[in-house]
Amino acid sequence: MDDDRRDGSAQSSTKGPITPITPITPWLLGLAVLYALAHAAVVARYGIFRDELYYVACARHLAWGYVDHPPLIALLTRLELALFGTSLAGLRVLPILAGAATVVLAGLIARELGGGRFAQLLAGLAVAVAPVYLFLFHILSMNAVDILLWTLAAYVLVRLLAGADPRLWLLFGAVTGLGLETKHSMLLLGLGVFAGVLASPSRRLLASPWPWSGGLLAAALFVPNVLW
Repeated sequence: MDDDRRDGSAQSSTKGPITPITPITPWLLGLAVLYALAHAAVVARYGIFRDELYYVACARHLAWGYVDHPPLIALLTRLELALFGTSLAGLRVLPILAGAATVVLAGLIARELGGGRFAQLLAGLAVAVAPVYLFLFHILSMNAVDILLWTLAAYVLVRLLAGADPRLWLLFGAVTGLGLETKHSMLLLGLGVFAGVLASPSRRLLASPWPWSGGLLAAALFVPNVLW
């Protein structure tokens, strides 16, 4: 286990059950930057994907929902159009950044689980080179945002189970709520987490109001799409 991880453990022991947030190590950040640059280098190598045309059309007709997806991807596409126009490279800025952030989060999850530098780098690298991720983080689609939000929710959950400030359940609720406005499959994560916590010793966390507050926040963020 490396010095960074031991330092984090020492801080945790001096602060009781609250696990500290430590800075992202430069080498993990560097891996994410290299990942983004690699995607950017070939961003226009292939033509526009049909789904990208669909999301551009949705972005020009914003609503709280669409026949086959919630509204967040249309809103984000509208933002990209405002910033970069209809250029192919501009449309793919969002998925590339989502992929780079997911690389970092994978490394941070490995660190929270006790992994040293090698484990963190390996986790980030696994995300970076996974064939399905190479595709999904290269085109504009709700899948790129969905993967990022699932990974962020997993990171927050790992910290909570390790004894972090229970108010982080609000962040978990916000992330899953945004996930529900991205893809309805985020419901599976919420139900799975609830069932897992209930069936494990972590059920003690449910005695606090914060998990329930996080669930209410997620539901509130999902309401506009439900009403639509």
